[in-house]
Amino acid sequence: MEIGDRIFGLWETDWWYPGVIVDKNHQGLEVQFDDGDRAMLSPESVRQIQVSNGMRVFGRWNGGGNYYAGRIASIQGAMIAIDYDDGDSEKTTVSMIRVNSADLT
Repeated sequence: MEIGDRIFGLWETDWWYPGVIVDKNHQGLEVQFDDGDRAMLSPESVRQIQVSNGMRVFGRWNGGGNYYAGRIASIQGAMIAIDYDDGDSEKTTVSMIRVNSADLT
């Protein structure tokens, strides 16, 4: 992983959030998360962003503060469509999702 790489970074113990590597040193990788948070992570706590149709994600409905469970229905360039478990759907971007550790293989 290199500075400038878009990644999923492990925040807390169960959630992977999108961000970018902004520094790399002996302490690890400094990640600027898309939601504005920043953290120093070990190399084991970052993964390249890879999303696919049918992938289980939690999206920030309308860019708000709450996450809801769903699956990626389609991907078109930087845009993804999420079909939520409650029947709603929306078009958004990867910067508006998080992935549970159990769902990220």
